[in-house]
Amino acid sequence: MTTAINNEDILNLLTGRTPLGINRLLGYFLKASEVSLSKEQWSVMAVLWKNDGCTQQVIADATYRDRPGTTRLLDSLEREGYIERRPQKQDRRTNLIFLTRKGKSIERTVVAALNKTIEVATRGISGKQINQLREIFETINNNIQTLELNQQL
Repeated sequence: MTTAINNEDILNLLTGRTPLGINRLLGYFLKASEVSLSKEQWSVMAVLWKNDGCTQQVIADATYRDRPGTTRLLDSLEREGYIERRPQKQDRRTNLIFLTRKGKSIERTVVAALNKTIEVATRGISGKQINQLREIFETINNNIQTLELNQQL
């Protein structure tokens, strides 16, 4: 017997228990790897591993965070020795964010924890299903971004 999914169930699937479960699982694997990063901190580090020496605004945009939230994350990462701020030569009011040696050294460990998280979370799901899920979430995100741009949310 097939049961239709109602709107409440769809909302719960998109914003509820699954993302929270994945975040808990990632936290477990990071802790097991002896890396003390939260999901939020990891997302900032991921931007820097791809674009070391970028501005705070680039990090905020890439992680969909506001400037105050990004500042707090950068402050904690700096206190823990993962990043450093350096004034931009052209505009000393703007800091560029760089990984420290410690920040660079954990990339492989964090990526391994992420891969393990994805491996566990997607057991029994085919590559085709994962691609469909990716396409669905891209469509949802594009719909939201379009609304945000048009409505200035």
